[in-house]
Amino acid sequence: MASFQRADVLLGKCGSEPSVLEAVNFHGVSKTKHDALVKEVSELYNSRNLDELVRNSFLAAKHMQEVGLFDGCTALIDTSKRGPKSYVVNFVAKEPTAMTLGAKVGMTTSGDADACLTGGKQSFDGRGESVDLSYSKTIRGGHSFNVSAAKPVLGWQKYSNYGGSVFRNFETLRWNKAEVTENGIVLRYNGQLFGKLIRHSLNVNNLWRTFHPRSGCPFKVREHAGHSTKFSIENTVGIDTRDRAILASKGYLAKFTQEHAGLIGDASFIRYQVDLQASAPLFLGSFLSASLLANVVHPTAGKTLHLLDRAYLGGPHDLRGFDLRSLGPREKGASLGGSAAFAVAAHIYRPLVPADMLFLHGFVTAGTVSSLQSRSWVSDVLETPRVSAGVGVSFIFKNLIRFELNYVVPIRSAASDATVSGVQFGAGLNFL
Repeated sequence: MASFQRADVLLGKCGSEPSVLEAVNFHGVSKTKHDALVKEVSELYNSRNLDELVRNSFLAAKHMQEVGLFDGCTALIDTSKRGPKSYVVNFVAKEPTAMTLGAKVGMTTSGDADACLTGGKQSFDGRGESVDLSYSKTIRGGHSFNVSAAKPVLGWQKYSNYGGSVFRNFETLRWNKAEVTENGIVLRYNGQLFGKLIRHSLNVNNLWRTFHPRSGCPFKVREHAGHSTKFSIENTVGIDTRDRAILASKGYLAKFTQEHAGLIGDASFIRYQVDLQASAPLFLGSFLSASLLANVVHPTAGKTLHLLDRAYLGGPHDLRGFDLRSLGPREKGASLGGSAAFAVAAHIYRPLVPADMLFLHGFVTAGTVSSLQSRSWVSDVLETPRVSAGVGVSFIFKNLIRFELNYVVPIRSAASDATVSGVQFGAGLNFL
């Protein structure tokens, strides 16, 4: 039986050793299509020396897992009987299971606890295709149902895919004193530009929404009651060098999103959003993190901007020390949103035990929301900023979700704001 060593025993030591790839074999493969495997490994035959063959074999195994062809894949390189410079690459693979089922309890981005049932099938046609179903229900009565499918673009180190989803959501918008039902179809493309430098995504959103004001809400909320449709094209480009998206200790994110609604349907607006994040190590394992968010929405075709399409800010995920989406114009306790939102945050994190999961942090956040009637959202940002500061702990659970428990003090606020002075809890994926 052949004896194999780790790749780092050879890597970097055989750069001048020519190689000839004699064959590529797959073990443990029964359902994956032959043409998909050929697309993924054809580049191996262009390896000029043993170092390149080792490196490319590792990249191929990693890529076939990431695009969904396999749950696990290991490349083993052996010499060929045809000569000392001839090699055979054996991929030992584990194909996806017939069906996955799961259940979990978590938190929504609005701070509501939910239970979720999931199911799916990976590579159901042998080329990395996937289909997923999920149903969730929250304590406050919200629920959602989603069916999504995706197909990767196979080929040497290609990270592109096409997909779509059909969903139905019912959610309580306590900041608007209302409820909303959304039925939607989303078509999407995800890819990369200039090699792997820039990530690119394009979404086509088609939504049918029903807005249900609750009793006691003001007229400025009730006037949006009823059905509306939204058809929009959403384009995003970004660069992400962070070591971990959910709480990075180094690297940066720069992302720009443009959404244009109004080709058909009731909603008519152009939205621009900029997200910036940067993290850098300090001393004794601590690190600094800074974030910026700018969201500007312009109504078009002379239409009024629907409450569901406006810019909001406030809560444990961005401007801590304020109630969820409570900044800006309000009436009878209901947030009316605005035409622009701007926020910045600065944190100093200190790892605790376990060091990659639990962190102590101190932070300062600032931001504002500009009203629809404002002539200059830039002036609003400069003249009416809200500021808060605090300390707390952040907990990362298996790189899947982030929890924060903070003691926050609002330093500057407006009379209409709903502030939260003291302990504030947040759970989710995206934090400022």
